[in-house]
Amino acid sequence: MSSPPEVRTTTRGARRTGLPGSVRPGGRVGYLRREAEQFNAALVDALTWHEEYWTADEDRAGDPEGRVALGPLAIACLAHDGGIPIEVESDYLPKHLLQRGWLGEFEI
Repeated sequence: MSSPPEVRTTTRGARRTGLPGSVRPGGRVGYLRREAEQFNAALVDALTWHEEYWTADEDRAGDPEGRVALGPLAIACLAHDGGIPIEVESDYLPKHLLQRGWLGEFEI
């Protein structure tokens, strides 16, 4: 079995706060107000909680459904499209999907 992906960040001051299910103050507002630092900090929280859930036991850790954090990826794509710089790196958040790295590479 391969090891779980890591959550890495280049966001200054981004850290995990609270417990799963809690909301970082201003996390949702960070996206709506285009506040990159708050958004990236909330994204770190979401990816950390995703990792905790999908690595909680051996059965989940081997489940391919947990390899990509689809919810955080979707919101990060919207933020990226809206001009918010995504400063979080994670194997749960494939950068080629986030940045549309394959767009136009294949004919449909």
